[in-house]
Amino acid sequence: MSDDAQTVVDVNENTPTTDIHKFTYSNGCRQLINDSVIAEQPLQITLLWEDNSASNSNVLNSKVFSITMRTPGDDEALIIGLLQSEGIIRQHSDIHSIQLDAEQDPPFNSWEVRIAQGVEILIASLERFQVTYSSCGLCGTTSLKSLELRNPPTLSRHPRWLSPDVITGLTTTMRDNQTLFRQTGSAHAAALFDEQGQLVNIEEDIGRHNAVDKLTGNHFKSSHKDLLLSCLVVSGRVSFEIVQKSVMAGIPVLIAVGAPSDLAILAAKRFDLTLIGFANQTSFNLYHGEWRLHSLEDTCQKI
Repeated sequence: MSDDAQTVVDVNENTPTTDIHKFTYSNGCRQLINDSVIAEQPLQITLLWEDNSASNSNVLNSKVFSITMRTPGDDEALIIGLLQSEGIIRQHSDIHSIQLDAEQDPPFNSWEVRIAQGVEILIASLERFQVTYSSCGLCGTTSLKSLELRNPPTLSRHPRWLSPDVITGLTTTMRDNQTLFRQTGSAHAAALFDEQGQLVNIEEDIGRHNAVDKLTGNHFKSSHKDLLLSCLVVSGRVSFEIVQKSVMAGIPVLIAVGAPSDLAILAAKRFDLTLIGFANQTSFNLYHGEWRLHSLEDTCQKI
């Protein structure tokens, strides 16, 4: 059996996983087995919009907004969520049409989004050629000022609606529903829960940011229900960009399996987001926004 038995992966398929062969080494033996790995493909997003100040409004402006690495699937939701979190659109009706660019090869890696007539596009925010990767968000936008300029919605001020007992069960529920992770071992997840801890939706992707964009994009595409009493749960750490996406979506509680960065905590305080990290079945750390949680008696020894 030659080393060439590890087959070359065909990446020209619009599927979230790819079947491969691999060698496993165990107890002094080598075995060739079948496996599935998560797919990672580039996604190009091109914006089309009418110049409202031009004399001929039939002329469409065109600009590549982003090239991001993602797991194929739910691309339309990912695009809607990304445009909403970056302040390009405020609601789903701001999009006139969204479709594959048939002139590109392969077509499933390139989408065109036409902005609805009358929606103002801030040209300055599109001046840079935005390249993103699955492990990070839109680079160069991580500042509190940039988020303020997007005019984010005001998060709900409703107090004491979330039980700590509910919080400790959310990551388990998310993990139990991570089908792509169970299949490949390499997918991040973002899950939306209501105030009772009921799972509303879950999305998976090779990138943390993409999973959140798919989740919020699907919500804004298919639901008119507000997110005033809801929780966003993510499978990894919390960076500034994840806080930004939660704030821009109007989700008041962000819960993570991992830790937040210092800038994420500052952003949570600036926009009064309830931020929770290191959440598991028995405990969690709260960094800001305790007033949304049910009160508990302080029975533990202070340190």
